[in-house]
Formats: sequence, C-alpha cells, structure tokens
Amino acid sequence: MAARRALSTSNSSGATLPLHRMSVSITSWFQLPDQGMMRYEMLSRGTAFCVHPPAGKGGSTSPVEAANVPLYFFTCSHVTAPWRWPKLYPLPWLEYVKEEHTLCTLHVTDGRRGPVVKRFLLQPTVVHHDSLDVCVLRLQNQEYAIRQMAKYGLRLEPLVLGSNVPAPGHPVVSPGFAVEREGKGIGSAHDNNYDNNTAGILEDSDTGKTVHLDLKADEEPRRLCVSMGTVNKYKDRHSRGFAVMDRELGDGMCGAPLLDLRDEGRCIGLVEGIAPPMEEEKKKEEVEGMEPTVRKALEVRRAIAGNAAFIYGRELVDLLAKASSSTQ
Repeated sequence: MAARRALSTSNSSGATLPLHRMSVSITSWFQLPDQGMMRYEMLSRGTAFCVHPPAGKGGSTSPVEAANVPLYFFTCSHVTAPWRWPKLYPLPWLEYVKEEHTLCTLHVTDGRRGPVVKRFLLQPTVVHHDSLDVCVLRLQNQEYAIRQMAKYGLRLEPLVLGSNVPAPGHPVVSPGFAVEREGKGIGSAHDNNYDNNTAGILEDSDTGKTVHLDLKADEEPRRLCVSMGTVNKYKDRHSRGFAVMDRELGDGMCGAPLLDLRDEGRCIGLVEGIAPPMEEEKKKEEVEGMEPTVRKALEVRRAIAGNAAFIYGRELVDLLAKASSSTQ
C-alpha cells in the first residue's frame, strides 16, 4: 500500500492524481573559471513542477509534448540562486557566485533505484519573486527535452494554479524528490583532477558550447516522496501558510507543489521548507507570566514546529504573469 501511494493518490471525487508525473528533480551548478574550476560543480538540489502560461499568453490544453505550448517551471529561489539567501547559506565563498556563473538542470530519475539517468538544461534567465523564496524557469530546447523525458518514461503533467487560500484542516498532498545523501550540503570540495567517468556532458543550445558537469557530488539517489497532511490554522503574514504533514520532508523537497485534494489536485502552494523544530526546553517552557506578545509568539512556534511552510498559490499566479510577460 505504501509503495502504491508513492505513485498516486485520489482526490475527493475519487479521481487518481498521477503524482509521479507532477514534479521533477532539479539541480543548480556553478563554475568559477578564474578560480581554476574546470567543470560545473553542484550548488543545491530541490524539486520543481511545471504549469502552462496564463490564458491569453499562449496557454493551451494541448498535450505537454506540443512544441508551441511553453512550460514554466516553479521551484525555490534558494535552490537556483543560494547566494541570494545568505541567512540560509552563511558560506563566505558564495559571495563570489553570481547568476552568470551558474546553470540549472532538470532530471529524469530511475524510479526504482533513484539515480539520475538523464539531465536537461534550463534557460539561464531565472525570474525571482521580489521578496519570497520562489522563482520561475524555462527549458532550453523544450521540444527535444519533453520528447526525451517521455522516452525515459516521464510524461510531465502541467499543474493548474489555484489562488484561493486553503482553510485550516484542508487536506493536501505534496510529491517531491528527496535526496538520500551523506554529504555536508551545498557545494562540493574543489578538485581539479578531471575524471571522465564522473563528468556529465551537455550541449548548451543557447551558446553552442559544451557544458561539463562534475557529477561526483550529485550521485545520491533521488526518490519520489509523497507526503499527505492538513493545512494548519496559523499563517505567516499574508503570503505563507503551514501544513502538518504525515512525514518529515527531507532534503530535496523544497520547491515541491502542494496539491488540493478537494479540488482535483489544483496546486495551491509551493513547499518552501520546514519550520524549525522546537528545542525540548522550549516545549516545556511555562507561558504563565510572559508578556502577551512573547507568549503568543511561543505558542505559534510550538504550533508550527516541523510543519511544511508553503507559499500561497496566489503568489505563484502573480509571478507566472510576470515571467510570461518578460518572455513575450
């Protein structure tokens, strides 16, 4: 039963949602030639999902394989551009990394064992939200990439964005790609010893150049992880909500879609990360005698600890409009 749920689940109408086709694994890479780097090395990893452009911007209900239907991929900004988020990644060397030093790839993974079997370059232009941890990208040579994905068994299912804020207790599901890793996190140790067995070679269709990826830091399996839960009553301002999920969301799940089980799998949010867990002493701390504002803050922290934090779908709708306008 657990293995079956990893591939699909049903919404309130009984229709099956093809969760294994609703998200895709993504990696960002960087290269600093003036630092002697011969290949692109891994920056960060996460999950992405695709949507059609808004109505009137080339949107269509045609099959995703149609070359004239552009696809826009959502993921977390900290996955594609970690240097923009120094509080998340307090690494001194990141200040030297800029957008011109980086690229991103989408992947087809082996459904049983987890390793990446095929990579596809994304366009270098990334549209970031002005303040939230979300961005939008496009594929290079989309027709070729989608055709190859289908050949490897991945027929992407574009999602429909919902702009309504989900009510507390609303049932949700989130399919993402968890990384089974033992490394230390972002980046890898610089190593100029070139080993063709660990080099990924891709053709950049925009520049005509060959791209060499150092795959040694990106060998861990990525497995589809499906988590179900309910929306928490607590909110962070007006742009972010929280959901109590049935399992801890692991590394690589940032950027996964949050799907509404009551509305045919409509995407009502993007998973940004996990609310920090509470220290044991904080859990037991007495609230009596505290200032009301301090007591309220502590109660909220306790209520959302370990929850999945997600950016509301209406913010994604606005960002999609911005991204589609910039590519017209």
